[in-house]
Amino acid sequence: MENIKENIYNAPNFLTLLRILFAVLCIYFIFAGFPAFYIIVSFIVGMITDFFDGQVARRFNLKTEFGRQFDVVADRVLLIGVILAMIIKLSFGGYMDEGHFIQMFMIMIREIICLPFVLIAMGFKLGIPQVRFFGKATTFMQSIAVPMLFMNIFYGTFGFSWYFSILTGIVGIIASFYYIYDVVILFILKKINK
Repeated sequence: MENIKENIYNAPNFLTLLRILFAVLCIYFIFAGFPAFYIIVSFIVGMITDFFDGQVARRFNLKTEFGRQFDVVADRVLLIGVILAMIIKLSFGGYMDEGHFIQMFMIMIREIICLPFVLIAMGFKLGIPQVRFFGKATTFMQSIAVPMLFMNIFYGTFGFSWYFSILTGIVGIIASFYYIYDVVILFILKKINK
């Protein structure tokens, strides 16, 4: 099979790169003790790029395999990076209680369940499976659930963030099963094609 050289220097991939830069900025704001407003806004702007990179790629026919995989990586860098920064900085600062940790767990349950299968996919060089509806829905819900959790931690508002975190967790579990299924299928296909 012939490798086709992709033009990766395009607007959608630039938007995806911006998401990683906003992840770094958001993590910096958390560790530097900036007001919650800066953290929340930088996270939301970072997640908005996730919507626009796909829209631009489809609208102007700029879709690339690199961009598809880069998009998934950028999502994880932002989400996992910010959650880990929150756990490290805010838990030691006494801002978080047990309920906040449970909400974080529910928000990130897809990542937790899928981690072993991500490592398997990387180890066997299976690539990244195509993103399914439940995967996109989980990422979208995480992009709302994390700011709601921030508001709950810093201002005591959005007490209903509990319910949204649980709903995000349920959708994330469904997305996990699809991801695991896709990794197993990729593995089987690779073995068959050897």
